[in-house]
Amino acid sequence: MEQPVQGGVTTQPLEEPRTPEAVAITPLITPQAPGGDAEQATEEDQSTPGTTASTEATTTPPIQDNATETPPAPVEVAPAVITTGKTATSNDSQAMEQAPEASAQSTQAETSTTASTTPDIHQQAPAAETPPVTPSAPATAQRPEATMSVAPSPVDVARIDRGLDWSQCAADRSPRHPPSLPIADTSTRIEADAADLYRSEGRADFSGNVQVEHANERLQADHVTYLKGGNTLDAEGNVYLEQPGLRVTGSEMHYNLNTRQGSAEQAEFRLTDPLARGNAGTAEILNTDQSRYSDVRYTTCPPGNSDWQVEAEEIEIDQASGVGVARHAKLRFKGVPFIYLPYATFPIDDRRKSGFLPPTIGSSENSGADASIPYYFNIAPHLDATFTPRIMSKRGILLGGEFRYLTERNKGEVRGELLPSDSERGPGENSTRGALNMLLNGTPAPRWSYDINLNYVSDNDYLDDLGASLAATSVQHQERRGDVQYFGDGWSFLGRAQQFQTIDSTIALNDRPYSRLPQLLLNLEKPDQAMGLTYHLRSEYVHFGHSSDNKVKGERFDLQPGVSLPLRRPWGFLTPKLSLHHTRYSLENQTPGLSDNPSRTLPTLSLDSGLYFDRGGNWFGNAITHTLEPRLYYLYTPKEDQSDLPDFDTGALDFSFANLFRENRFSGVDKVGDANQLTTALTTRGLSSASGEELFRASIGQIFYFRDREVQLISSGAVPQEDSSSIVAEVAARLSREWRMQAGLQWNPHASGNETERGAFGIHYLDERRRILNLTYRYTNGSIEQTDLSARWPITHRLHAVGRWNYSLLHETSMETFAGVEYESCCWVSRFVVRDYRTDANADGNLALFLQLELKGLTSLGDKIDQFLERGILGYHTDN
Repeated sequence: MEQPVQGGVTTQPLEEPRTPEAVAITPLITPQAPGGDAEQATEEDQSTPGTTASTEATTTPPIQDNATETPPAPVEVAPAVITTGKTATSNDSQAMEQAPEASAQSTQAETSTTASTTPDIHQQAPAAETPPVTPSAPATAQRPEATMSVAPSPVDVARIDRGLDWSQCAADRSPRHPPSLPIADTSTRIEADAADLYRSEGRADFSGNVQVEHANERLQADHVTYLKGGNTLDAEGNVYLEQPGLRVTGSEMHYNLNTRQGSAEQAEFRLTDPLARGNAGTAEILNTDQSRYSDVRYTTCPPGNSDWQVEAEEIEIDQASGVGVARHAKLRFKGVPFIYLPYATFPIDDRRKSGFLPPTIGSSENSGADASIPYYFNIAPHLDATFTPRIMSKRGILLGGEFRYLTERNKGEVRGELLPSDSERGPGENSTRGALNMLLNGTPAPRWSYDINLNYVSDNDYLDDLGASLAATSVQHQERRGDVQYFGDGWSFLGRAQQFQTIDSTIALNDRPYSRLPQLLLNLEKPDQAMGLTYHLRSEYVHFGHSSDNKVKGERFDLQPGVSLPLRRPWGFLTPKLSLHHTRYSLENQTPGLSDNPSRTLPTLSLDSGLYFDRGGNWFGNAITHTLEPRLYYLYTPKEDQSDLPDFDTGALDFSFANLFRENRFSGVDKVGDANQLTTALTTRGLSSASGEELFRASIGQIFYFRDREVQLISSGAVPQEDSSSIVAEVAARLSREWRMQAGLQWNPHASGNETERGAFGIHYLDERRRILNLTYRYTNGSIEQTDLSARWPITHRLHAVGRWNYSLLHETSMETFAGVEYESCCWVSRFVVRDYRTDANADGNLALFLQLELKGLTSLGDKIDQFLERGILGYHTDN
């Protein structure tokens, strides 16, 4: 669902910030007097070069040649200010108050196997004697000369983006951010090159490559001051904070480890799920989910690219709700501000929220300048609604609305439009116009389902004048249908009510479709019965109504039981089938002289058979299995005069390869064609030996008639006397990884003039760079002859041309033509299309212009051209 950019909606407060439990400190450094007795430690501040104080990890002191190993005594100490090499660690403030002060003369230290700055030392090191320090001086740890070197910290820009995949143009949209830091415990770990401890003040200073880890958070800086009273950190110089979903750098930062609240100056930030970035004069971390930024610039473009950005006095990000709130915001594109909002909310992910959706702006000859401004209501997780005022310069204001629901078993959409006064309506025409559409379906109980489709328009020209501008559809009838269906074990039941609203005024009243009020269908298919038989049953009751008083109407009952014996082997199949077709009517307005209760009973016998032959082969360098599949289908139905039966819903089927194997050449059950015929067909396939994919297929078939087909839709119609049907052939092939083609032909060998009755040919190109080329030709003798060319092709690396040309050779006019350009960068897409189309060959053309600007990760402005291109260009798709 498209996400809104909203004005005037406040964000609901979230739960109170979580406060971590008190940090448990286990001192691992045990300072000792020269004699090794821990109880001799003094209560003055200490400064001991070459040792470490730690909450959970220790380091290795310098090793002297004359040192002897002295076991450490288990003495609690305050958070230390003792360093070795790079590492210094600090305990919780509780330990600072409880531990006795250590001697200022000398100490001995213990190192832990859990963390060591010297990679090849993993056992206890012997304690070393250290020189005394002046008791009045603060405890200052100096970096010794003999320790291992530490590489400098990476620059902030590289550090803040480390592990983030900003390549939004890439086809692979795998997770774009690394996992969060693991939550091992709630203790605090600090590492630094040097440390100073002021126990009387409850303060510790750390400097040089300082790293603080607390739960699943990490802070790095040049200098950090730790205050035990509030369990807070004050960091300066190259400050970097990382927590799940957020990264912040700044010149300085204050952070509370208990409340997980803090602030940073001159900040740069990253949202990692989904990706977004920005910089701000001040960044405030309100809790683990919310953050606030002042004097801020926000974008989803990758670093180094700010083609679009939101500049605001203040932006608040709530990652729990997926909403951003901006105050006094300007949206800039290519450095040019084009939207100002004093207050706006916007999505930071794909979750729904109430607010204004992107406006749609366009122009057409029917409506003039055309703008829609939808407002979206996120009523509940399973309910939403949209209200859309649409302003048309030629016609006025149209009010549209949509309501949707989605539950575990049901879903539905209800859409309505009302144009109170259409300025373009002529004298005598109703200027109030509108439309209604309802789509409901679901499964209210096991095996039960329902499907409702209701449509209404106020007048015949409504869809042409006011239909969706990019998908203007000329339909003749609006369906109104409701289905209830039950699925049993091998059988199903359908109850249906169906009506049509004819909106094409040129269709005569008597030629309009019947209603079915109601239609009841019971179908049964039971395979693997006695002796391998399959039982078939189709039964129907329907009442046909009509708006014309002169049309015949009434009830129809149809029953078609049958039995078949499928015999299948790896090399072929044989399926004999016998069925009976009984139909009875109860009619009104029947033609004088004909029965009001006509009936018909006919048996049908069929025999379907086929063989499979295969061998190895080669197709453009690919190993294939080449098959040859001959098929014979015999059909017999005796002739019966059906001239007294009405034609409620029956028509002649299009002749095609699939229809060579049907039992009845008519759709519906009002007519059952007489038959004594044999279908012969041959299919060959090439199947990839590696994957089983069908690389090519070619089929050809024809029916041979052993008698004339006397049953026709019109009783007085001419009876075909040819002894064979037209020849039908189909071909489909994958020529290469990018090229595919298909073709079809219906050829009448008995025609004296134009033997080709129907033909189609299409070739399609689609490669990994999404270059598309489609060329199609369609022909139906006397009614259709069209060419259709569509493409998406690169002009430059980011700029693509799109277009389609659908031309009627029969009427010598273009049915639809559109052309445009599409520019796509890593963080925005722009599309522009000019379209000229006709609803039929004799209608006037309608020229329209459409523009879309999609800011990736924020919103899309203008018409939904991407959806239109997906319908108009075969193979076109977006990653949205």
